[in-house]
Amino acid sequence: MKLQHLLPVAALALPLAASAQTVTLPTLDFESTAWQSLGVFDTWEASPFRTGALTGNCALLSNPIDGTPVNPIDGTPVNPSAKVLAVQRSRYGSNTFGARITLNQPFDLTPTPKYVHAWIHTPKAGRAMIIGLGKRKDRPGQSDEVVQFAQITGSSLEADRWQEIVLPAAGNEGVQIHSLVIVPHCESPHDLTEDFAAYIDNVSVNDSPAPSLITGYYPISVDKKQAYTRTDRHLDIVRLSVDGKQQVYNVPTPRTVYTDAGNAEFFAKAGDVVTPSVTYNGTWMHSYVYLDKNQDGKFDPDTELVSYSYYKGKNSEGQTVSNGNTIAPRPFTVPADLAPGIYRLRYKIDWDNNDPLGSADVLKHGGAFVDIRLNVHGEHAVVTQHNLNGEIITTDGQKLESFKAPFGQPFTIKMNPADGFEYAGVIVKHGYHLTADSLSKDNVQWQTIRVPRSIFNADNTFTLPAEWMDGNVDLEGLFIETGTYKPEAAPQWYSRFTPATLVNGKFAHDSQWYSMQIGQEGYVLKANNTKQTLELTDTEVNPEDGKQLWCFVGNNAEGFRIYNLAAGTGYVLAAPTNMGNDKGGSSFPTLQPVGSIPQGYSSVWRFADSKDLGKSGPAYAYMYEDKYEANKVNNRNSKLAFWNGGADKGSTLTILPVTSNLTTSVAGVSAQTASSTATYDLAGRRVGHSTRGVLVQQGKVVLR
Repeated sequence: MKLQHLLPVAALALPLAASAQTVTLPTLDFESTAWQSLGVFDTWEASPFRTGALTGNCALLSNPIDGTPVNPIDGTPVNPSAKVLAVQRSRYGSNTFGARITLNQPFDLTPTPKYVHAWIHTPKAGRAMIIGLGKRKDRPGQSDEVVQFAQITGSSLEADRWQEIVLPAAGNEGVQIHSLVIVPHCESPHDLTEDFAAYIDNVSVNDSPAPSLITGYYPISVDKKQAYTRTDRHLDIVRLSVDGKQQVYNVPTPRTVYTDAGNAEFFAKAGDVVTPSVTYNGTWMHSYVYLDKNQDGKFDPDTELVSYSYYKGKNSEGQTVSNGNTIAPRPFTVPADLAPGIYRLRYKIDWDNNDPLGSADVLKHGGAFVDIRLNVHGEHAVVTQHNLNGEIITTDGQKLESFKAPFGQPFTIKMNPADGFEYAGVIVKHGYHLTADSLSKDNVQWQTIRVPRSIFNADNTFTLPAEWMDGNVDLEGLFIETGTYKPEAAPQWYSRFTPATLVNGKFAHDSQWYSMQIGQEGYVLKANNTKQTLELTDTEVNPEDGKQLWCFVGNNAEGFRIYNLAAGTGYVLAAPTNMGNDKGGSSFPTLQPVGSIPQGYSSVWRFADSKDLGKSGPAYAYMYEDKYEANKVNNRNSKLAFWNGGADKGSTLTILPVTSNLTTSVAGVSAQTASSTATYDLAGRRVGHSTRGVLVQQGKVVLR
């Protein structure tokens, strides 16, 4: 069907119904009414669409675009939706004229960015924009048409194809967004000689910068959502070894034939000799590795097949391979002329076939694909800050103006507010091409994260994790007037738990304690004296039993050490890393002395989300040993042990905060000596004499 460039006026005049669904997280696919109203909006106050001179055309239509393929192999449509939102782009509107979606239920802006997604099809190339209209919750008389955020794409949309734009939305606490305005053509209208129709679909707000649109970029010969048709063959792990250091990506379960690793990435420098490898369950198959050198969204088998184990009797090094049952790909050199940036690697399992799309029998043979980003980088990450009312510096006072820091190494910054100001935190933007779109050919180029002041050190320093020092780094200090800071809890990206603090060998008085229960039955993890197994017998949590109360010291990046209230700070939960031949049934986590963890034990724990109990969130998780992701704790014969053969309900922990009378005393914080004047904040951090507020001094709570 040929795309119609003008909307039928009669269709645009149809009344629009309201319903009671929320658009905070669900996708607006326009198949059913899940909004309050639809219309047009223009931020230009003198716009004829603001004065009432023109009403604008915006309405639901049957999808007029029925022939655009998702890839040239199967010809399936990019967007098979029955209905889309249509808006007539008027010559009389400004560059910010677009379709307004008034939500049934507003959503809150936060300093940590959310991401607004929208699919757009326009006959005229140009940049697009998303605008959020709303008001403060504490100002009931305020108009809900105040612009609270406005984000524009860094590059133009292509004409006549469905594309997904993903733009961040962030703001001060207390602001609610009541309407979203999708601007499909954010360019000057002066050159427009006639109106045209643009189409919008699948509008959503979530926490992910990754697109949901399966485009024609990086196609394969089968549906990318295709499940395996045989159970005896599957691709489990892909790796890349650089300078003897192995980088690993574990394919998530349930596994499908195609896996997009999303934001996961491998690292290498231009000119590096690298060695790919795979873990594949099966035999008599071959491996192929492709690198999209020109970043055009596809792989050329003649120029971008960089490694293979077998093709027509030889491997990629030109060696004759007599036995076709070989799976290990060969080393290759990252081209020396590749500019720093994000590229895409493809690992393919197939039989004697070099086509990046896969052979005609790839599914029948148990083949698989994994696409993952490759960060081609230099020796340094370039750090820059541009701030008002203060500056961000190094710990030794150096300016951060195109500052060269070691690539992939932790980097400590220090907040230096101007007189009359303090800080609420910092926004970190890291990656490549920071002024352009976050997506290029479906590859995420950069990410942003807000670091609140609550996780800064007492000396106003914070260490950027190594994974953020991955290209260019831009720092925006959140400097505010002195006296206006409101403390915040540690964000979930930093720690899924409120981390506890140890002070002078004791738990800080404000340490958050948790109960831990395992499995569908909810057996309580309870200390059973030290060096003894944790018996799983009780299903009721007793908040006054210190043996049932646990705290977490650490964060998501570094892992956690787990302490028990009754056992005290001298013991941590530790376990052997060797699971034996019974998949961990006789390997037991126990409380071990902090200073003498047995050899072959790990006392650092990590967590992964679980939905096996039908619930989601940070409270529901698998717990496993650091560097041993397969070693997940499990209920084995009523004892806390392991199961390293997978994970399900039996390995799912429910971890909830507990309020207990045992934890309300400040006795856990003590001065170094009876005569010491050392002072601590309520997080257990030592502070200077100029610090004001509720503090702990010589074991007593004081207001200074």
